[in-house]
Amino acid sequence: MTTSAAAPSFPLRLGVDAGGSGTKWALLRGEDVLARGVTPPLTALVLASPEGAARLAALQDALPARPDSAVVGLPGLSAGTDAAGAAQARLAAALGLEPGRLQVMGDLDLAYRAHFQPGEGVLVYAGTGSIAYHVTEAGQIVRAGGRGYRIGDDGGGFSVGRAALRALTDELDLGRVPGSALAREVAGVTGGVDWETLRAFAYGKPGAAEIARLAPAVGRAADAGDPDALDIVQEMARALAELAARVQAQTGPLPVRFAGGALKISPLVGAALLQQWSDAEVRQADHALAAAQFA
Repeated sequence: MTTSAAAPSFPLRLGVDAGGSGTKWALLRGEDVLARGVTPPLTALVLASPEGAARLAALQDALPARPDSAVVGLPGLSAGTDAAGAAQARLAAALGLEPGRLQVMGDLDLAYRAHFQPGEGVLVYAGTGSIAYHVTEAGQIVRAGGRGYRIGDDGGGFSVGRAALRALTDELDLGRVPGSALAREVAGVTGGVDWETLRAFAYGKPGAAEIARLAPAVGRAADAGDPDALDIVQEMARALAELAARVQAQTGPLPVRFAGGALKISPLVGAALLQQWSDAEVRQADHALAAAQFA
């Protein structure tokens, strides 16, 4: 009689890509995806608040099994700081892990590692905001942008939405009722394009996320050939290319890759970026999956 060897038991590795709009996670057994999902938003600031415990509990409840190790990318965090150590302790406790089995890093460090090895290239990431990011072989950070919507973030979803509102309010200033494809797409999000409606939408909620909700509307209008929307897409590409150039001014020539949710609003965005930077790549990566692989 022969017996077969027991199948190897692979550890469960968890990757978490936390963010202000949602927390994406992926759980691997070996190299196979066991499960993945999205839980409520989580940032370093939220994690340290009373609400953070509830959001950590939501993440824990979503997991089908307790992981053996984890890597978490968290916005508003710098590796090696006291805040990073506190975040690591909170996350490890919530997930039932020894602190040494969980690594926490900034969301931008995770994004860079999902695309490049240290020293390899420049990542230009456009989500609600925008930033160009490079990690040297020695681990030093070279960056441009990422200063927040009150200072910059040109080329990100917030700036795209703001540009749409400016285009429509310019029409109102001239005594015209906006009736373009851009106006129709924006109205589908805001409920109208009269000043009272636009003002309530623009100033009703704090932060950048609400205005960034208009970015897909701009993409759809650009796809329909709306001149204002096409101009916004071109300006978006120019601003993102400028961020890459600022980093290269410090690092010298390096491969450039454009990524992020804002690029998904229209295929015209990728085409416009390649017009600005012909030898760059436009490529997305699953940061939660990458984090799980690092774990």
